Amino acid sequence: MAVLEQQAQTGRVAERRAAVRRRLLRVAEALMLERGVEGVTIDDITAAAGIARRSFYHHFASKHELLVPIARARTRALNHRLDGLVARFDDPAEGMAAAMRHCLREIPSDPLCRWFALHSGLPTERLQEGFGDSPTRDVRRGVQQGRFDVRNEAVVRRLVSSAFVAAIAACVEGQFGEGDIDDTVEYILRIFAVDRDEAARIAHGPLPSFPVERRGDYEEEPEEN
Repeated sequence: MAVLEQQAQTGRVAERRAAVRRRLLRVAEALMLERGVEGVTIDDITAAAGIARRSFYHHFASKHELLVPIARARTRALNHRLDGLVARFDDPAEGMAAAMRHCLREIPSDPLCRWFALHSGLPTERLQEGFGDSPTRDVRRGVQQGRFDVRNEAVVRRLVSSAFVAAIAACVEGQFGEGDIDDTVEYILRIFAVDRDEAARIAHGPLPSFPVERRGDYEEEPEEN
């Protein structure tokens, strides 16, 4: 019985710890969406969550460590929405263009997504975890259908990723407007050997509607400390 009671007590402690961690994440997300990442301090988060500052460090070593699962969950949620959008199109070029056009509008407007893309300092593989493997899958689908001509996937992936991050930064800095976003998508399509006039038509056509946002699932993220 003593062993069972100890296991039950351990389980209750773990549940309470997980509940506090989720509360910190939810409160931090709400505050940062309202004020921006730099406008929120650890003290702001603990005060809003009703948790002592020292308790924060039982769950996260720093504000950066708190930010990563929140921002990654938001980028994953965005990626799920983009998947729903791409699924509407039979033409891989049209599906990819629609996803890129929305992504280049959504990320700069979301303080957590843009922090993840531009300022998290995470290595490339960690960023890819957040954004998922959908872009690679969609490119391969286009190649398999003969829509794209990609002879060196590694080079093309690097080129497109770099162009995408640069476009996000330009949007955040106010250097790119709506037309520039669509021009970026047009030129990326041409990297995949889509005809110039067709790439222009696809990238500058009516912008498809976007699936409704769903909440990120950071509560399923394991603790990293």
